[in-house]
Order: sequence, then structure tokens, then C-alpha cells
Amino acid sequence: MSSNEVDLLKWPDPLPGSWTAVVSPAADAEVTRYAVFDDGRPAGTVAVEFVMATPLAASYPVSARDRLLTPDAGAGAEALQLVSERILQMDPACRRLVRAVDEGDIAAIALGEAAGYRYVVDVDIPGRSLALLAAEPGWVMEASRYLDDVPTKGS
Repeated sequence: MSSNEVDLLKWPDPLPGSWTAVVSPAADAEVTRYAVFDDGRPAGTVAVEFVMATPLAASYPVSARDRLLTPDAGAGAEALQLVSERILQMDPACRRLVRAVDEGDIAAIALGEAAGYRYVVDVDIPGRSLALLAAEPGWVMEASRYLDDVPTKGS
């Protein structure tokens, strides 16, 4: 694997302790905004909302705890990774974090991949074509993907 490639099945290495995220006031009660800092310097803002409250809810088999993360233009992969880790720690039942970017936006897809997300699928919502990336906790990633491997009681 070259230095530019990302292992999409491995979460990125932990960030140094200089990285912090704090909830900042939001005008919209449905959206939580995290202000991210590196050693006290602003490193962007990431908005978080439940996918069920967005137009994406009809685009894939969404879970009630899935979150949509939208970093602002000043937020890099580290900011997205930090907020993603915080959401998964605060809500262990969350099975998927989603990042929606314009279809074909290679830079935005690369940023998501560097933050631990995997490209999953392109979807259409009214007026937009999007690429969806997902980050899932270990318990989801380790679950069997085989349809014939259904757990039964007592097995």
C-alpha cells in the first residue's frame, strides 16, 4: 500500500490529545454543531444530525440511530474523524455514520476516507446526485454479511 492509499477496513490512528471538539450553539435544534480545535486553534466545524430527519432517509435502509456528518470547508479529515469517534462513543447503539458528498467529488471522498469512512453507493435525492460514505463501529463491521449465516437461538 502506498503512502497515499488508505486502508478502508481499518480506522485511522488516534489523534493526539491536542485535538478537542466542543458542542457549539446551533440555530437549528435538529442539528448539533461541533467546533473542533487543534492545540486551541480552530480546525473547523462539523454538523451532526439524524439521517431520518434529512432527505437521505429515503435513499438507503436507514437505521433510527444513523447520523449524517457535514464538515464545513475549514474542517479537515482530523475534525471529521474526531467528531465521528465522539458520536460513536456517546451513542454505542449508532450503527452508521454517513457522509454525503456530490457525486464525483473526489476530494471530498478522499477527505472522508482519510477520516475512516468508506465509499458505499451513489444515490439520487430530489435535485442532487450524491456519493454516500459510511463509518461503522467494529461490532457492525465484524457482523456476518452472509445471508445463510443467520444466528439462531441455541447455536
